Parts: sequence; C-alpha cells; structure tokens
Amino acid sequence: MKLKLSGPAFVLAMIALFVALSGGAVAAGIVPLARHAITAGTASNALKLGGKTPAQLATSLHGARGPQGLQGPAGAQGSTGATGAAGPQGAAGPQGPQGAQGPQGPKGDTGAGLQILGTKATSGDLPATGNATGDAYLVGGELYVWTGSAWTDSGQVQGPKGDTGATGATGPTGPAGPAGPTGAKGDTGATGATGPAGAAGATGPAGPAGTPGTAAVTIHTQAYTLAASADQTYVTSCGAGQKAVGGGYDGDPTGAVINLDLKPTAADDGWSIWLVNGDQNASHSGTVYAVCLG
Repeated sequence: MKLKLSGPAFVLAMIALFVALSGGAVAAGIVPLARHAITAGTASNALKLGGKTPAQLATSLHGARGPQGLQGPAGAQGSTGATGAAGPQGAAGPQGPQGAQGPQGPKGDTGAGLQILGTKATSGDLPATGNATGDAYLVGGELYVWTGSAWTDSGQVQGPKGDTGATGATGPTGPAGPAGPTGAKGDTGATGATGPAGAAGATGPAGPAGTPGTAAVTIHTQAYTLAASADQTYVTSCGAGQKAVGGGYDGDPTGAVINLDLKPTAADDGWSIWLVNGDQNASHSGTVYAVCLG
C-alpha cells in the first residue's frame, strides 16, 4: 500500500493521536490542536488514508492492553435516594409443612370462679355492673358473665339431653292429702257384659212367724167334658172380693187329658186353664178348680 502524505494537518493529527494514546502532559496541549487540524482536513475532504477517515484510523491504532491499575479508594457515601413506588404484591406461596409442636408452657394462674347470682327475663334487665369478675346471670338459658368491664354472653349452659337413668327405688307412702272437690258427673258408660252366675248363698235363718191372716182360702170347681181329640179353655171364678192364687184339674186316670196353659184372669178374680183330649176314640170328663183367697 502506498501512503500519500497530504499536508501538515495530517502530520499534526498523527502526532497528537500517538501522544493521546501513550499519555503524558504534552497531550493536554496537543490534542486540541490536533482536533482543529483534523476538522480542517475532513472539512475539505483532503485527507484520506486508504479510504479511511482519521477517526477510523485512530480506532485501528490501539496497542496491547496494559495491566489493570490499582483500585482507588472508596468514595464518600452518597445521600439516600427517594423511596421508590411499592411494587405489586406477589402471589401467595404454597403453605409450608406444619412445624413440630412446641414445649408445653407453664401453668397459668387460677382464674376467677363463676358465681351465678340468679336469672333475668332479658339481657336489658341485667344490672349496670357486676360486683366482681365472674358474677353471672342466666337469661333464657344463656349465661351472661361480668368480665370486669361488660356483661359477656357465654352461650347456652344446658348440655345435650342425657340417657334415661335407671328407675329409682320406690319412696315411702306420703300422708293422705285433703279431699278434692267433687268433679262433674261423667257420661253414663256402656252396659257391661253379664257376669257369670254367683254361687248359691247359704240358707238364711228362719224369719219370725207372721201375724195370722184373716183371709179365708176357698176352692171353686166346675165339671168339664171333652170329646175325642177336642180342646177347650175353662175359666173358674172366685167368690166376690176374692183373688185367684192358683188352679188346676183332675179326673181322667188314663192321662189322655193334658193342659197347655193355665193362668189367672186379667182381674185376678178367677183361674183359666186350657185342656186338650189326646184320645182320638173317646171323650173324657173331670173337674177344673180355682184356689181363691179373701
């Protein structure tokens, strides 16, 4: 390659370039002069070196890298900068494994005991303050406890219903209570079934003899005749003022005549008897009678 030296500006620029690369006090005065010379050269487009500008040529003329210098002393701490804006909150991380159970702590002091003072209809009926911590009232099954500054609802005090207990022993019979008032008459109950016949009772002692009566007993009769296979009712009347107490018939030792009905008359002043002749071949006769009293 053939270099063409075009003028003093180029020479001065090259000298300034080497001085700047090698360092030294001379560079402080030469470098501005070199910059002026390069500016004048490039402005006239008169300086060329293999088609490169002085700036391109300067970048290609580096020597070997020197050793690293010693670290200088630390500078003074700068002032604290302004706090930056808070960044967005990150997503929650996965839950870590449960840690081991810690040791048991020391036993605490004994707490104040409860003292149930009574019951109230509503919480508005509670006193303004309690006498001491632990004072309590029952309000509709809820336990309100004085904590020292306010009444606190501690919830229901009644537990779940327990199992049925065993039957206790029968207690002694208590004294008879006073007679209660007579209740209203109840409705008539249905007629019960007829009970079995009771055993015959023992014969009672004979009663005293009665006063002799004055009425006379008389027997009144009349004859009857029944044709073969005939039947007929016969009425035997008593005397005036008498009452019939019985009656019957006799005769016919063969037994062909029988009675089917016998009874007093409607006025009890005679006796009625219905006779039947069971003999189909012959008639039979006899007597009917009435036993009358009076």
